[in-house]
Amino acid sequence: MKLIINQKLIDRNKKISMALFISSLAVLGLGAYLAWPGQANIQRTIYSWIALLIGFILTRASIFFMARYGQTPRYDEILGESFSKLRSEYTYFVYSSPVPMLLLGPCRIWLPILVTSGGTISYLDGKWKHTGTGAFKRFMGQETPVEPEREVAEATTQLQKQFEQQGIPVEQRPEIQPVLVILLKNTVIGEVKEAPFPVVSITELKRFIRKMDREKCAEPFSAEETEKITQALTAGKLK
Repeated sequence: MKLIINQKLIDRNKKISMALFISSLAVLGLGAYLAWPGQANIQRTIYSWIALLIGFILTRASIFFMARYGQTPRYDEILGESFSKLRSEYTYFVYSSPVPMLLLGPCRIWLPILVTSGGTISYLDGKWKHTGTGAFKRFMGQETPVEPEREVAEATTQLQKQFEQQGIPVEQRPEIQPVLVILLKNTVIGEVKEAPFPVVSITELKRFIRKMDREKCAEPFSAEETEKITQALTAGKLK
């Protein structure tokens, strides 16, 4: 597998996540100080609530950045571990294309939609269901019920726009294959037989991709086509 990674963006956002975390602690501490018993008055109480609100917003932002850029392993590293033993005809893009992570294979683009919270994922009566996530973690932004169709639509639009800007005709654009990837062991895959795209655990992801590309790959990309797609995907994304 080949890897194209925007390390500068990752390093920059890692610093941002740490700065947001420190700032949130400082602002929350100020809010607590202003509300200290025995010293509170109306003006201090108002300032305290403002500081606590700002601190809460900063905390949610820091959690968002920390989960994606500051933790070890990062989400892209977890995916990369799964992809690491794929053949050289695969290219893994990490923050180097219009979407955070994607895999270019011999016949198609694989678009991973990550499920990073617990609970049960199902597709019933034409709708995705994500139940059993923790209420407090949802409130703090640590667990976000997945919205696959919205994420797929947004990512597909971004990719098609990039291809259009790079002059790739519609008939030459690769198929985009979304796949819902379960990262946590405690996330349960429920009834998904009628789902519009596959739902796969991280441990089965590599095997699933290999199988599908082996069985449903009538006309693999030539080396020239792969290079053209790669250049189109990364154009303007590695600054």
